[in-house]
Amino acid sequence: MFVNLISAEEALTVIDRILGDEHVLNNVQVIVFMKSWQCLSYSEIAEISNYDSLYIKFVGFKLWQLLSQLLGRKVTKNNIHSVLRQYSTRHL
Repeated sequence: MFVNLISAEEALTVIDRILGDEHVLNNVQVIVFMKSWQCLSYSEIAEISNYDSLYIKFVGFKLWQLLSQLLGRKVTKNNIHSVLRQYSTRHL
């Protein structure tokens, strides 16, 4: 599984390349991405980060929406591993 092949930090580096200079993730987006990469639920992320779970879910929704636009395919919390694996195979 791709999650075991690269760390959350390495995956975040790939995301930074995808975002380019036009977009920079804020701290909450980074938390949501990193913890989602580790397969935590939004409620677990909220508990760890001391944010409201609805806020974390909204941040996740907006993050996946942004990545979907940039990659030209639907990105979700559940498919981010496979999407990044495919992107990395083709572009890195």
